[in-house]
Amino acid sequence: MDHWLNIGVEGFAIWPSKETTVLFGGRELLLRPSTKDTEQSIHINLIGITDVEALTLANRFLSVLSWCDGQGLKNLYGWSGNPVPVSVPKKTRPLGSSFAFPFCRDVEPNPKALLALALYREGRSIDSTAFEFLSYFKILNIFWKDKVETVNGVRINPLIAGIRSALPKITDEEATKRVSKLRSLNEDPADYLYHSGRCAIAHAHSEPIVDPDDVSDLRRLSEDMWIVRAIAEHLIEEELDVRRTLF
Repeated sequence: MDHWLNIGVEGFAIWPSKETTVLFGGRELLLRPSTKDTEQSIHINLIGITDVEALTLANRFLSVLSWCDGQGLKNLYGWSGNPVPVSVPKKTRPLGSSFAFPFCRDVEPNPKALLALALYREGRSIDSTAFEFLSYFKILNIFWKDKVETVNGVRINPLIAGIRSALPKITDEEATKRVSKLRSLNEDPADYLYHSGRCAIAHAHSEPIVDPDDVSDLRRLSEDMWIVRAIAEHLIEEELDVRRTLF
């Protein structure tokens, strides 16, 4: 007997404007656009798959779309048990953004790519400047460990060194402008992003500290965000070979 999971979705990435079925991870995902009364939604028949597995698959799917369109998508979750798909009552969401939906992707085989896409979607979706910054920084941490070590007699942090090596490879205009600005202030951009960004967000016991109520902190992080996001996107696309198209 059919047993459907109904999942609401919130966000502004590309979505079909008519009911569409796509194949992803060996399963059929039924996608519905939002209407005046219902959210855009994903529906998965739970025959042969658990709720947890289906929700994880839905998250993987949303992460691919978020990456492809550079926009956030949030899993609103929902319920299961209906013998037919049931649309999710509306929270807030504009109508579907794309009539053409040439989706032909599958679950990425590389576990690092899966984690990077999940963190990228988290960053694009989360309603917090500080934690968005930290999500992108965690993508960098997939490639470079955050632990001081000795290399040829020199003590280095591979994460800071990795950021420094990646800076010449980014081409985003806002990111490169921010790098130039930091250098004009006699800052080492890699060291600055680590201590005044990553550590300042993650810790609250010593300076520098990011105060989420302090708009000057949030504005500074918003400017720095261009750099860490550009590095994260470069690593996903070039190092993990995750293409940025729907097909």
